[in-house]
Amino acid sequence: MAVIMGLVLLSQSCDDGFMSSYRDELIVEGWIDDGGFPVVIVTHSLPVRSKEEAIKVSQISQFMEMGAKVTVSDGDSSVILTGKLDQGYYPPYIYTTSRLRGKAGKSYTLTVQTKDRFLTANTTIPLNGPVVDSVVCRKMDGNDTLCFVILYLKNVPDRREYYKIFLQDGPALAQFRSSYLGVIDDAIADSSMRIPLMRTVRDDFKEDKRRYFNTDSLLSIKVSTMDSVSYSIWKLFSNNTISNYFSFLMSSSTSNLPTNIDGGMGYWCGYNSYISTFTVTPGTLPGNYPLP
Repeated sequence: MAVIMGLVLLSQSCDDGFMSSYRDELIVEGWIDDGGFPVVIVTHSLPVRSKEEAIKVSQISQFMEMGAKVTVSDGDSSVILTGKLDQGYYPPYIYTTSRLRGKAGKSYTLTVQTKDRFLTANTTIPLNGPVVDSVVCRKMDGNDTLCFVILYLKNVPDRREYYKIFLQDGPALAQFRSSYLGVIDDAIADSSMRIPLMRTVRDDFKEDKRRYFNTDSLLSIKVSTMDSVSYSIWKLFSNNTISNYFSFLMSSSTSNLPTNIDGGMGYWCGYNSYISTFTVTPGTLPGNYPLP
């Protein structure tokens, strides 16, 4: 899912390198999948500094909120999530529980309470998941060590779907990260969609080979349906050239993004997902429905 911290950009910076009108915003990034447990990351917005004074990775812990009371309710019961360090995520502190699983069609209320703030959000897990026809891996021309990967989605008639595509590249990661330009509205598609899967990297050059995958490496893909609010948040994020990273932490326009967090920023999303893990080698993997 992913993992995301916000970056609030306000007015021009002061002499000390901070933005002069910087405000400490609480950022919530959370999701719950059909059949999965909720995961929530709570952080404080980063003060923007000059390039020479940029905040280092080792300083990120200063902006993690590790004392919040985080609760998820499905309308019948409420569960307080447990905060814990987890190096499989970035930043490496999450709130989660094994006492509540998401269910398609149900709505979930998230509340986050700190010493001086109270945030809330609602989301619904879509009834329908994505219809994946196949995933195709092909060697790149002139390169025996790299493959490109293509996802084929079936567009179901009379059903409007919004998709978000995530990648997990390597066995040590728990976190799914955003695929490059992996936010899709099927209203613009025909009966099927051909979607290249690529890593999100710092620059915006399609020829950058870092976007592709080493042959025989382990790759997990997560293709999720989501509601229109979640789509709006992710679409504007992915359209921001500077934000073509996996994380809102790298974005220069978080303050301009829509949010469904009342009292803060970020998102709380329900997903109905197709997940597949495979070795990247030339060939075709069937999806969750028989091929036509």
